[in-house]
Amino acid sequence: NIDEHFRKVPAELAYYNQQYADAVEAYLVAKAAVERAHAVEYDQLSSEVDEKGKKLTVAAIEARVQLDDEYYETKLEMLRAEAEKARLRGKVDVVSAKKEMLISLGAHIRVEMSDPLVKTQAANKRERALLEPEY
Repeated sequence: NIDEHFRKVPAELAYYNQQYADAVEAYLVAKAAVERAHAVEYDQLSSEVDEKGKKLTVAAIEARVQLDDEYYETKLEMLRAEAEKARLRGKVDVVSAKKEMLISLGAHIRVEMSDPLVKTQAANKRERALLEPEY
């Protein structure tokens, strides 16, 4: 029933928009955690020296930061949050497309109901479709 779908779409859209907003928040929190973990590890490593007694280069520090277990775990968490955000964005897009389709379908039905010729043609088309199924 199209009326039921018209009633459900706003609630579905609100629900998935809220879910998406929560996912964006989780992603931003995870991203901040990654940046913090990077900064903490970088700060600790910047005071270390290599085996020759020289300060580590920026490239060497960055490489060690990438290898740090805590940094790696926070980076994975951020990537998971980003994937969830993308998944929920897809759901919002699906419900939005459903809304647009229902609006278009409703307009088509209104035209069908107001014009007797269109109404008859649509009925004939539906009848032919029932009699001649497409394979």
